[in-house]
Amino acid sequence: MHSFFQDRFGELVNSPNQSKIWWHSIPLPDGNRINGYHQDKDLQFKMWRAMKIADNGGLTGKRVLDIGANDGFFTLAALMAGAQEVTAIDMHWGTWPKNIQYASQVWRVTPKIITADFRIYDFQQRFDVIFFLGVLYHLEDVFSCIKKLGQILEAEGVIYLETQMSKIKSDLPVFEYASDIFPTIAKQDKLSLSGVGISNYLFPNERAMQNLAYSYDFQCEALDGPHNLYTRENPTRRFYKLFRLGGS
Repeated sequence: MHSFFQDRFGELVNSPNQSKIWWHSIPLPDGNRINGYHQDKDLQFKMWRAMKIADNGGLTGKRVLDIGANDGFFTLAALMAGAQEVTAIDMHWGTWPKNIQYASQVWRVTPKIITADFRIYDFQQRFDVIFFLGVLYHLEDVFSCIKKLGQILEAEGVIYLETQMSKIKSDLPVFEYASDIFPTIAKQDKLSLSGVGISNYLFPNERAMQNLAYSYDFQCEALDGPHNLYTRENPTRRFYKLFRLGGS
């Protein structure tokens, strides 16, 4: 069995479980990789590296929550990095939970898989690490959602947040409102407004991200630097690490 964190792969495999689409290019134990939707088959690996979590033991003993887990790349990566337990949650749309179940089976891991809206789900526990990747800008109620994350995060816990950013440059915090009739950074897709996690809503600028975190008692650290090839190649996408004010 090959390592999950394989830098290279043999072949691209089209939908090994006959699913209609895969969003994540997940490695397979035989050294091949699932052919994900994005043309960059290393995209999820670049996102993982942007978080600076060590492959070997970087999450040892941690309880991890993956919100908007989709096909499960980051859920599996957390388990392979030593997490004590990982909970993956997403809405029942498209290929959820079919793909994450398949990926978990072939890697012989057992994350807790939940089909629900995280905003109203009663988790009945707190988490040491929360992945909130590609979720923020799909939410019309970003403020109550950040508050919710604070309620389910352990006191010394961290949130890894990735989001589409606005191109608006301002000394003030600004959220760009996605639209189908104005030239915003991305379309809104009004026909999908009723589908949680599908349509676009608000894109923050840098000041807005800092202010959003501060409003709910978080410090906000931009995960920039030479290690973050993901943002260098996708300059309108940013990674942040959120932790309690006064923490580290």
